[in-house]
Amino acid sequence: MKKTTIFLLLIVVNSFYVIGQVTRQGFDNQQKDNWLYTSNIPFYEFSNGADLWKQKSGSNGRISGPFSGTSYLAGRDLDNEYSESVTGMASPEHILNFEPIYIGGLGAEMSFRVHYVGIDKNDYIYYQLSYNNGTDWSTYDYMADVFRTNQNGNFNSRGWEEVKYTVPTGPSFVRMRLVIYQNGNEYLGFDDFQVVSQTLSTKDNLIEGFTYGPNPTNGVLRMKAKTTLDKASVYDVLGKEVFSQKGSSTEMTLNIANITSGLYLVKVQSGEVTQTFKIINK
Repeated sequence: MKKTTIFLLLIVVNSFYVIGQVTRQGFDNQQKDNWLYTSNIPFYEFSNGADLWKQKSGSNGRISGPFSGTSYLAGRDLDNEYSESVTGMASPEHILNFEPIYIGGLGAEMSFRVHYVGIDKNDYIYYQLSYNNGTDWSTYDYMADVFRTNQNGNFNSRGWEEVKYTVPTGPSFVRMRLVIYQNGNEYLGFDDFQVVSQTLSTKDNLIEGFTYGPNPTNGVLRMKAKTTLDKASVYDVLGKEVFSQKGSSTEMTLNIANITSGLYLVKVQSGEVTQTFKIINK
């Protein structure tokens, strides 16, 4: 490697620091609820709330309301005629599948809140994590029980308990699914799902209203801000500048289809302010 390349790499790396980026789902139907998900059984409420699987703002039996925000996901007597008819199964599981989140190999912390009242040894709750951007769950990278027991009796959480797991450095993506089986007159609540991912940026990470996407990109990266974007430079992992473009408006589009697929650092300048982030070019 040439000395100039080493010098540039040191400049680029030393200007970075790690910040946290939050992707969350709190069932509040707000813009901040950006961790998208699907449910294998459509949300429902029957028998005056005795059979329940839906977003709820008020109480669910002995669960008085959400952990935070205005709503949460509530469940009660999930093994019922409706869930059986939808799935064609005698004892169906209710499953939330959360979409993959790009974490860029820098690690992340996943967490959510759970509240349960009265569940027993026939019930269980667990979650799985997979470190890719696929959809298949025949294999996974991590699994943990939230509730499972072989003891008799009924069990309650200590209010809204936090479930937390640290995703190791290395994976570019993380996705999650939550699996619940519950039968009988018992109460469930889930809220505040989030992934706090670590992203590289600079000490001058102050470009007002700055957004970019898509990431990963197929060769076209669009950026927008409330201030004029003057220049964007793309560096490979060795610190070599592989693309540069000047701008004169609050929007900029980079056509990087001709650079090799892989991981890159993008440095954007707006006046005296700079912002740097990682992308994957497919």
